[in-house]
Formats: sequence, C-alpha cells, structure tokens
Amino acid sequence: MDIKKFLSSYRGIRTENLSYRVICGVLLLSNLILGAAVFARKDTVVLVPPMLREESKVSLKKADQKYQETWALYFALLLGNITPRNVEFVAAEIEKYLAPSIYQDVIKDVVEQAQGIKAANLSTTFEPRELVFDDKTGHVLVKGQMVMRGAFGKPQNVGKTFEFEIAVKNYYPQIAFLNAYDKKPKEEKPDAKAKSKEPETPQPGN
Repeated sequence: MDIKKFLSSYRGIRTENLSYRVICGVLLLSNLILGAAVFARKDTVVLVPPMLREESKVSLKKADQKYQETWALYFALLLGNITPRNVEFVAAEIEKYLAPSIYQDVIKDVVEQAQGIKAANLSTTFEPRELVFDDKTGHVLVKGQMVMRGAFGKPQNVGKTFEFEIAVKNYYPQIAFLNAYDKKPKEEKPDAKAKSKEPETPQPGN
C-alpha cells in the first residue's frame, strides 16, 4: 500500500483525526488524575530552617519537634546577643515572628529594654548549652550562659533560659509564647500572710 496516497485520501484523514482525538483524550484524562492527586495529598512542605542541617517537616498549621527546636535556638541567639548598635535590628527581626496574641505585650517590653540597653551601654552574649522540648506544654527551652557587660565594670555571668512556643501559620513560624529567666522558671512565693499563724478567735466567756 502507498502510505502517502492513503493519508492524503479522505479515509486516511479521518483515521488520522480519530487517532489524534484518542491521544488528546488520554492526555486530558492523565492531567485530571494528576490534578486530583495534587489536591488530595496532605499539605506538607520539607524545609531547612536556619542552622538546621537535616530535613524538617512543616504543614499549614503544624511542624515537627526538630523544626520548633531550631527556630527556638535561632530566636534565643538573636535575643541573647545584643549591643546598643544592634538592639533595634533585633527588635525589628523578632517583631516579624510574633503571634497577634502576644504582640502588644512583647513589643512594649522590647522597646523598654532597648531604651535601657542604650542608656546603660549594655551588651549581652549568650552561649546556648541545652535544648529541652517540654512534651506537656509543647514549649522549647533554650538553656545556656549569658555574659553581661556594661558601665558597672566587671562582666556578670548568669545562667539564662529562653522559653518559646513555636506555632505555625501558613507554613510560617510564629512565636506564640516568649519568656526569659535566670537558671530555671521562677516559682511564685507563698503568701507571707498564709505562712503566719492566724490569731486565735476569742471564745465566748473568756
């Protein structure tokens, strides 16, 4: 058979058009299946946050422990190493990650501390030594040593702990809780009045 003559004939053209339609249909079906698979899969993104040398998983509103620990360490180093020259940069950087629920309170404290650091010409250096993930609260504790230098002369070395709750919103980390204290969390002291013995109630007839 002469293929060129066959293809040029009416029957050949119809056969060729039918073949193209079948091929287009198959391609369309494969695209639909691929699109359905993309929408059906769980939204999980693999990221490498600052200072993390291994993979960490984060979804739309959730992240694994390694992700939270890495961001907590990053924030602790940022807050723990401050000078009068970089304090405004640190405040602006932390501000980007604050959750709305704590934004106003934290910004107020940061502004006050920034003013104090500049006035006292104070600088701090933080050396992290331990990362602790609290399963009960979901908080990350970054423990280490802080050296403070300022107008008071001799550097002061204190144990310091930064405590964070790292939340996730639209794959983006947020600081939902932030606290810093010396050595370990401060416990509330019992009320002094509760310790003292209450005066005896006078009895009738005495």
